Amino acid sequence: MLFRLTAAALAGIALSARVASAQVPSPDISKQLVGTWQGPYQSEAVPPGSLKLVIARDATGWKVSMEVISDQPPPVGDVKDFAVDKGTISWSQDIQDMNCKSTATLVSGVMKGTAECSQGGAVVLTATFLLEKKA
Repeated sequence: MLFRLTAAALAGIALSARVASAQVPSPDISKQLVGTWQGPYQSEAVPPGSLKLVIARDATGWKVSMEVISDQPPPVGDVKDFAVDKGTISWSQDIQDMNCKSTATLVSGVMKGTAECSQGGAVVLTATFLLEKKA
């Protein structure tokens, strides 16, 4: 009888711990993002280069700009729809004649992400990037 009570109590504690851990919200990474991020990108469609992402935040919201650094940098538009949701960072931006959507996460202080660029509704370029905080 004692064994049954102990086993039931342990099962209840284990279940309670699982429920409690499932309810822990994702950490807010917003404060970690503010600053200048820079690092390489890679794509099979274009020569290698680097990105410079500048992130600021004030009472009105996010202020973000991105620059492509390469031998022949393409014209880039404003960063749009910048968002942080449960540890995932996302934004969109027009680069040349393409609409690019990027997503990233912070992994050990490095912003690791992918970009997918479309033209006429078809994906024409994908890239990966690793950005480190510089300031």
